[in-house]
Amino acid sequence: MYSRSRSNSSLRSRRGSKQDTGQPPDRAALRRLLLLALPYWRYLAVAGVCLAVATLITLAMPLLVQRLVDSVIVQKSGSALTGVTLTLVGIFLVQAAFNFGQQYLLSYTGERLVADLRRRVFAHLQSLSMSFFDNQRVGELTSRLSNDVSVVQAGLTSNLLSLLQQSLTLVGGITIIVIIDWRLILLVLCVVPPVTFAGAFFGKKLQGASEQAQSALGTATTVLEETLAAPRIVKAFGREEYEVGRYGDSIAHSFAIAMRRVRLRSFFISFITLVSFVALAAILWFGGNEVLQGRLSPGQLFSLPLYILLAAGPIGALTGVYAQFQESSGAARRLFELLDTAPEIDDAPDAQTLPAPAKGEVELRGVNFRYGDGPPVLRDLSLHIAPGEVLALVGPSGAGKTTIASLIPRFYDVQSGSVLVDGRDVRVLTMNSLRGEIAVVPQEPQLFGGTVLENIAYGRIGASAREIEAAARIANAHEFIERLPEGYNSIVGERGVKLSGGQKQRIAIARAVLRDPRILILDEATSSLDNESEALVQDALDRLMAGRTVIIIAHRLSTVERADRIAVIESGAVAEIGSHRELLEAGGLYHRLYTRHARNLPINESVEPAPTEDLELLASREVAAGA
Repeated sequence: MYSRSRSNSSLRSRRGSKQDTGQPPDRAALRRLLLLALPYWRYLAVAGVCLAVATLITLAMPLLVQRLVDSVIVQKSGSALTGVTLTLVGIFLVQAAFNFGQQYLLSYTGERLVADLRRRVFAHLQSLSMSFFDNQRVGELTSRLSNDVSVVQAGLTSNLLSLLQQSLTLVGGITIIVIIDWRLILLVLCVVPPVTFAGAFFGKKLQGASEQAQSALGTATTVLEETLAAPRIVKAFGREEYEVGRYGDSIAHSFAIAMRRVRLRSFFISFITLVSFVALAAILWFGGNEVLQGRLSPGQLFSLPLYILLAAGPIGALTGVYAQFQESSGAARRLFELLDTAPEIDDAPDAQTLPAPAKGEVELRGVNFRYGDGPPVLRDLSLHIAPGEVLALVGPSGAGKTTIASLIPRFYDVQSGSVLVDGRDVRVLTMNSLRGEIAVVPQEPQLFGGTVLENIAYGRIGASAREIEAAARIANAHEFIERLPEGYNSIVGERGVKLSGGQKQRIAIARAVLRDPRILILDEATSSLDNESEALVQDALDRLMAGRTVIIIAHRLSTVERADRIAVIESGAVAEIGSHRELLEAGGLYHRLYTRHARNLPINESVEPAPTEDLELLASREVAAGA
């Protein structure tokens, strides 16, 4: 037995607890953030070289400006002026080339990193168990894959090289200032404390605001996806204005948080700018006095503010980079929460492969199961299904029928007892080999928005067009597919919106046919269809069921007559089991369900219940009446 237990529902609570505007930087998240850039170190290294050359050229420009001014004011030499000007143009061209290399490599690395990171997070999401998705909203996960990854991209590319650029500029600027006049360093040092304090203070505030903004955007994305995924329901109930208001409220909340972040950034930038210009004014006053005393040339006076800005500017920029790293660490933490969420269900280190083709024997032994911390759903349930047998599961809503069907392909693990396929506990089998022998045809088929061919081929990737057509013929789908505008290449639309219920169901059956499973799970695939569609789908199901082990979650009384045996599930246990005739003769719950709305006819005659009655609903009423 191998099951990693971890509470996925805590993901949301951990996220909420970290939205603290005053928390220190998450150094662990920052370290992991930097490690993500390691595979791209070659590109970043070349970009760094380009950046270093461009930075050195920037440091040389004030010196050229000094010579330019001195050649005009002091030397009054036209040839010197022309020479310095041409040199400046040449340097600008060289700098532009290196800037292009830096920006191109940086952009390439950022886009490559985003693509790989999104692929990695998506792949991890696919490995997580059903219990994880039971506790998550699609919009929230979508927000992490889109918005959070973009924030991380900035932290891993632009900010990294900005850190290098500003550090080089700071060191170079201070060195040159010391050479010109060491006393000017005292003015620079007066700027450092307020700028550093502002960076640390606003960095913490911006980190918290960024996390809250990403969370609010995730909520808005959730509302958007939920609404766009169910347009028929929205329009059927006339809830267009309600949904517009709901989305508007979430966007307004997101806007309010975003504006809080904007105010923080704006105030921070304004403060840094004010400090810088006050320092510049002081430097000009000091430099002007030095020129009057003859200790500085006019050209040096012009170059001094440039060098001071080159020295003081990086201090403010570095604090800005620090603040952006704070924001990136918040987004990274949310991504790492996903990446660190271990699947509750995974292959054991020594997992065995289920031999194919499987026999199709299924057994549940003393199974007890509950969802998370909820009440027990199955209680010491035992059930044996022979190879090739058709078993119908009937009972009231919440009795555990769907749970039984979910345990066989190991969507969940039992708390105690065991589920066996061909005599082997499913927990010792690889999930690929186990699920490769199982196909599910749900009551509401889930289709992807691509073509008919792609939806059928989902049953077996790599199937030929001939095999796909053969599966469609068995599913009674070939004829209507041929009548579609582009045949098998017709787009079915989001969730198959362009197809009728019967057509979608037959596509789902064709998908299961192509999979050729030994174990088939049917969730009453005809319960919501009209008579004509039901006849076509039922005929397709009869072909699909031939020679396979079939578990039917039955909602209609007419369905169970086709089963070899019927298991009546009540309160998480098997209340009755037997053939249709045996259960009628026993006179228990099944007998009451079947005869409640039937005419007073002998048992051996065809007894049809009222067509509008749902077996699950009848069972729930019977249980409630008995209570």
